[in-house]
Amino acid sequence: MANKYLKSFFAEITTIPSELQTSHFNSLDGLRGVAIILVVLAHLNLSSSPTYRLIFNGELGVAIFFVLSGFLITSLCFKEKVITGDISLKNFYIRRILRIFPVAYLYLLVILILKFVFKIDVQYLSLVGAALYLMDISSIFRKYYFNWHTSHYWSLSVEEQFYIVVPFILKKNFKLYLSLILFIIFILPLIILMQYRFPAINTGGFYAATHLLIKFQQIATGCLFAVLIFKYPLLTAISKPIKIITNLSAFVVIFYVQYDNFFSLQSVFTGLLISFLVGYIIVTNLAQSAEPIFWLLNTKLLKHIGILSYSIYIWQQLFTSNDQKLPHFMVAYPYNIICIVVISCASFYLYERFFLRLKARFSRLKN
Repeated sequence: MANKYLKSFFAEITTIPSELQTSHFNSLDGLRGVAIILVVLAHLNLSSSPTYRLIFNGELGVAIFFVLSGFLITSLCFKEKVITGDISLKNFYIRRILRIFPVAYLYLLVILILKFVFKIDVQYLSLVGAALYLMDISSIFRKYYFNWHTSHYWSLSVEEQFYIVVPFILKKNFKLYLSLILFIIFILPLIILMQYRFPAINTGGFYAATHLLIKFQQIATGCLFAVLIFKYPLLTAISKPIKIITNLSAFVVIFYVQYDNFFSLQSVFTGLLISFLVGYIIVTNLAQSAEPIFWLLNTKLLKHIGILSYSIYIWQQLFTSNDQKLPHFMVAYPYNIICIVVISCASFYLYERFFLRLKARFSRLKN
C-alpha cells in the first residue's frame, strides 16, 4: 500500500483540480498585501515596543513572498504542462524578465543618479551585486559591501538563482524535481543540524553548499504545496470549523515564532514551520468561502496593496533609508509614506503595466 502511494506521489501530474481552474487568486493578492505591510512597517521602524517588533517582521514578510512565489510559479508550470503537454522555458524566462527586470533596473538607475546628485553613500560594487542578483552572498555583500539602498535585492537574488535551474529540472524530470524539493525541505535541515553538532564538517565547500540550498527553503515549500494541491483534495477534506480554527491558529503561530532569515540553526527550523503554515493558509483560501481569513485576504484595500506589492518592495527601500543626504521629505515620517505610495503607484501604472501587457503575450494559458 505504501509503495502504491509513493508511486502515485512521484507520478506526473495530468489533471488540474477545480480549485486551480481560475487564472487569478484574489486571496493570494491579499496575502501579498499582508507580506508587504510587514516589510514596510518593519523598515519604517515607527516604534521600539516589543509588540510592534513582534508583529511587523520584515524577514517574515519576505518568507511569505517566497512561499507564494514557489506555489504560484509551480502551479502555472503544472497547468501549462497539463494543457499543452510541455513547459516552454523560453516563454517562462521572458515572462520572468518582463515582470522582474524593468522596475528592478529602473530603481538601480535612480539610485545611481541620486549618488551623483546627492552624494549618497552607495558603493558601485553593491550596485553591480544587485544588478547581477548576487546580493544574497552574505560573505561578500552583506559583510563588506552592505548598503541599505540595495540590500533588499538579496531576496530577488535568491528567487532568480532558484528559477535559473529548477524549471529545467521540472520540464525534464518530475521525479528529480520533486526529489530535489523534498531534499531541500526535509533532508537539508537534518544535515545542517549534523553540521552544528560536528563543527569539523561545517566548513569549506560542504558549508557553502548547505548554506546556498537552505536559502531556497521557503520557495521549495511553496512548490511542494503546489504539488499537493494538484494531487490530493486538500480543500474538500477539511471541514469549515476546522479550517477556521487552523487558519487563525496558523496566523497566531506565524507571528509568535519570530522568524529571522539570518542563518542560524533555529532559523532553519522556524523557517520550515512558518513555510508550512503559510502554505497551509494558501491552499485553504483558494476557493470562495465566508470564513474570516478568506474575508480578510479579499478586502479591496489589502488586495490592491498586494497587486502593488512588488513595486512597493522595490521603492520602499529608498524612502526608509534614513539617509540624511537625501531631501528631508523623502526619508522623514510621515512624508516618506506618501512618497512610497505615490512612487509605487506611478511605477506600476505608468511603467510596469506596459511590460505586464507584453508578458501576457508569452503565456500559453488562455483563461
